[in-house]
Amino acid sequence: MDADKKISNFTKRLIIGIIGVPLLVFIIYKGGYFFLTLSVIVQVLALYEFYNLFKTKNIFPLKIFSIIVYTGLLVLSFFYYEHLEYVINLFLIIILLTITFEVFRKEKRSPLNPIVSISGFLYLTVPFIFLNLFNLNAGKLPGNFNIVLYIFVLIWTCDTFAFFGGRLFGKHLLSEISPKKTVEGSIAGIIFTVGGALIFHYVTPDNLSLTDALITGLLIGIFSQVGDLFESMLKRYCGVKDSSNIIPGHGGILDRFDSLVFVSPMIYIYFIH
Repeated sequence: MDADKKISNFTKRLIIGIIGVPLLVFIIYKGGYFFLTLSVIVQVLALYEFYNLFKTKNIFPLKIFSIIVYTGLLVLSFFYYEHLEYVINLFLIIILLTITFEVFRKEKRSPLNPIVSISGFLYLTVPFIFLNLFNLNAGKLPGNFNIVLYIFVLIWTCDTFAFFGGRLFGKHLLSEISPKKTVEGSIAGIIFTVGGALIFHYVTPDNLSLTDALITGLLIGIFSQVGDLFESMLKRYCGVKDSSNIIPGHGGILDRFDSLVFVSPMIYIYFIH
């Protein structure tokens, strides 16, 4: 029975991978409205999962309000990317509104509710704003390559080699947050991520300098794993296994994009600022 279940889960993951990865690569390659649409869908689902996690702790953020207004800020940042001060100013107003609504809430009132509501923007919306800004600010990037696709490929590289490195050589626990992650696996993930960045540099040296490859490879190798561990910490705190079961064999949207939300701000800050 357990063996059949494992095979079934593997089959589901394989089918999703065969269909999902090419589709995701196509959307990232096209960029523009294609990637904005994907960002909106992923962000809405991820925010919904994020807010739902806290039910087990009797924390009830303003879920619908937050999802609507933060999606609006994501779209606004796309069309007014040269005036991000509009987004910042609106976010400050939304913070005040969120706190005000909580003060006058009649049921399930708690000071933690607005904190979680606001955290959703910082944790999930901001990273997708940065990813879209990569496409919109392509002229400010070194060389001529798709930085979003580069980030995704290196995150996949880190996840893959951290997993197999841990399976083959793992002996020392990396963190109590996730008992399956090991120091050896983490180091393997970082090494191969940097290696992947270096391969990209040597294949297209005009697009990515050696220094940029080393630094971004290291940043992605480290912070993709930090993002994974942070989401694991959230799930452990809330007492759930997966953020949802929306993706057969893979869990939730948040489970699949947990590394990306930590990586994209770091890479954006490095390249753009």
